[in-house]
Amino acid sequence: MAVLADCLHDLTDTVSIGLSWGLERISGRDSSDKYTYGYQRFSILGASITSIFVIIISVIVIYESIVRLLSPSAPNAEGMLVVAILGIIFKGMSAYKLHSGITFNEKAILLHLLGDIFEWVAILIISLILLFWNVPFLDPLVSIAIALWLIYNLSKTLKESLEIFLQKTPSLINNTEFKDKILAIDGVSAINDFHLWSLDGIDSVLTLKLEIDNDEQLDSIIEDVNSLALDNNIVDVTVEFNYN
Repeated sequence: MAVLADCLHDLTDTVSIGLSWGLERISGRDSSDKYTYGYQRFSILGASITSIFVIIISVIVIYESIVRLLSPSAPNAEGMLVVAILGIIFKGMSAYKLHSGITFNEKAILLHLLGDIFEWVAILIISLILLFWNVPFLDPLVSIAIALWLIYNLSKTLKESLEIFLQKTPSLINNTEFKDKILAIDGVSAINDFHLWSLDGIDSVLTLKLEIDNDEQLDSIIEDVNSLALDNNIVDVTVEFNYN
């Protein structure tokens, strides 16, 4: 069951990596009349679909593992050993090729692959134990552990993806501190309206209305706001002004 759990996981990895690759290519397109903010959220869509798919598979694996716990049978330790070694080799090669990735998807996939390597290492250790001791309950127990680990981590990924779709303020930006920095700009007396959301977990969009005393410092205020935005990966800024 441990091998089945990880093989099902690897199958979903293949689908998710292929899906992520396709959606990543789409997300790199320029904005259009239909998608005026661009296609960046297509990569987040892929992450959401993959997370839901893997969580469902993991629940099925947990159910099958519980059935096996109630009626344990001796697994093929030699077969587990061979498959685990192959899994470590191929997952290691994939992780090495992605270790220099810079995009959100590449980093997410790399972390996923590293988790896979740890899982195959666990199966390798179990297969060695089973070669010398008859403890068949280890196989379904590890399957449950792997499935629970996947559900926990992918639930977090799904939650973060849904928060982006729901336009939650980016977690990497402290709203209060950011507003304080804007209010500290010379000539700005108040913030009348403020909206900040993320496009894809990396790049963000900002719209705000600032209350100013006069238009003598208008250009410097715009420059300072854009500078703050650049420091926080805010790629699109719209500023309106109200006068006292």
